[in-house]
Amino acid sequence: MIVFVVDDEELALKSLTDAIQSVRPEAQIFTFQDPNKALQLLEGGAKPDVIFSDVQMFEMTGIKFAHLVKVIYPHVNIVFVTGYNEYMMDAIRLHASGYLLKPVDEDRLREQFDNLLYPTTDKGGNKFYAQTFGNFEFFCNDKQVHFPRAKAKELLAYLIDKKGAACTRSELLINIFEDSGEGRDSQYLSQVWAVLVKTLKELGGADILVKSHNAYAVNPEKFGCDYYDYIKGDIKAINAYQGVYMANYSDWSDFTGPKKYRS
Repeated sequence: MIVFVVDDEELALKSLTDAIQSVRPEAQIFTFQDPNKALQLLEGGAKPDVIFSDVQMFEMTGIKFAHLVKVIYPHVNIVFVTGYNEYMMDAIRLHASGYLLKPVDEDRLREQFDNLLYPTTDKGGNKFYAQTFGNFEFFCNDKQVHFPRAKAKELLAYLIDKKGAACTRSELLINIFEDSGEGRDSQYLSQVWAVLVKTLKELGGADILVKSHNAYAVNPEKFGCDYYDYIKGDIKAINAYQGVYMANYSDWSDFTGPKKYRS
């Protein structure tokens, strides 16, 4: 779980961070005294599960900050933390996930994590995890994996979408490489595949990928995935799905994903 904490008062920031670490020791916590720094990370593609924000800050109000956050990342949990309750209606209008009064009580904080507006998917202790709801991201030990080539990441996403079924070279060239400028260049596919193999191998995940003479696939047993949990009927994964699947690859993901499993 990735958590952002935004408060321009250093002591308040530390107090809330300590409380979150006590309640959710597995969380990766990023702290900001300047809300603009948090916005910059969000604009750069950061995807926190929860953002805790003070309401009254010098640089900008927490309400304005939340408005800007929602433009960048509409389906993020925002929890306001303040010493006053006069902003409750603003929080409701923003569809905030919660409203905590200072000093934050750990029991109330724990309750807040258990009742988020946009439930987070439990990675189940998996070293590797594929997030497909919203934008596609791949994690190793809860950290986003950086892929040297964008097409290597998309190739992995496409294979994960296939749930272990083998994809032929022709299928991959037609569906995800035609817009690359390389057309149906088989050599280009080989180069991207090599980058993907190298990236995962360096992280200890070489066995995630499966390749035969003319077939490419993933081994679904080697990583966790919200989509796979959804198919299995996991209630947390079902609640986490907000109707958006691999949005960064909508050219092909709009035709697949959880939608066909909905009643």
